[in-house]
Amino acid sequence: MPKKIFTLIIFILALQPFAAWSKAANKKQKDAVTTRYQTIDEEAEYAEFELQTSEEIYDPLEKMNRKIFIFNDYFDRYFFEHVAKFYRKGVPQGARMSIRNFLLNLSLPISAVNSLLQGNVDNTLSTFSNFLINTTVGFGGLFDVAEDKGIKYRVEDFGQTLGHYRTGSGAYLVLPFLGPSSVRDLGGLIVDKSANPFELNFLEVGGRADLISSNVRLGLAGAAAVDKRESLIDIIDSIKADSFDPYATYRSAYLQKRQTDIKF
Repeated sequence: MPKKIFTLIIFILALQPFAAWSKAANKKQKDAVTTRYQTIDEEAEYAEFELQTSEEIYDPLEKMNRKIFIFNDYFDRYFFEHVAKFYRKGVPQGARMSIRNFLLNLSLPISAVNSLLQGNVDNTLSTFSNFLINTTVGFGGLFDVAEDKGIKYRVEDFGQTLGHYRTGSGAYLVLPFLGPSSVRDLGGLIVDKSANPFELNFLEVGGRADLISSNVRLGLAGAAAVDKRESLIDIIDSIKADSFDPYATYRSAYLQKRQTDIKF
C-alpha cells in the first residue's frame, strides 16, 4: 500500500509541469469564446446556471481529441443513447431518482475527504452527515432524507482539490467513452477511483483491493454511466440540434463548469 500511495503522489506531482506548460502556452494561443448554456442538477454533476464569459481554451491535442469525440459520438448515437432513452421510458421517475440517490451516496465519503483536503470543514461535516443519515434512515441512500432536513453540501472531487491549490487544468482532453476532461481532472479521476472501495480501490481502502467483488463494481459503474447519460438526454439532444460545432460547445461548457466548480 505505501508503494501505491507513493506512486500516486509522484503522478500528482508530475501534473505540475503540464500546468505550467499550459499557462505559458495560453499566452500564445487564445480561443476566446462566449457561450450561454443550460445544464442540469448537481446530482448529475451539473447545476442550472447561465454563464457568459470570455475564457482562454488550451487544446493542443485538438486533432486527436476530435477523432476520439467522433468515436464517442458514434458509440453514443448508435448504442448508448438508446440504452439511456430505454431506461428513461422503462423505469418510473421515482425509481430512477432512488437509483441516482443511491449512486451519489456511495461517492460522498470521497467527496467529504476532498472537502477536508481543501480546508472546507463545514462542507466536510455536511457531506458526511448527509452520507450517514441517508445510509441509515434513507435505506442505503435510496431516499434523500438529509435534504428534507435542510442539510446542504457541495460534491467535491480530487480534480477540484488540485484546482483549489492552483494547479492549472493543463491541456484539454477527450477520453474514450468518458468524454471531456483535462490533464488535471484525469489525474483527479484516477486518485478518486483508486481511493474508492466501490471502484478501482488501488489504495486498498478497507484492507484489500477487491473489498467489493469485480462484478458488483462493474454493475455500479454501468448503472452510474446509464444514470448520468439519462440525465443529459435533453441537453445533448439540444446541442446536437442547435450547435454548429458540438465539439467546441462541449469543450467550452466543460471547462467553464469546472472553473465554476473550483471557484465556488
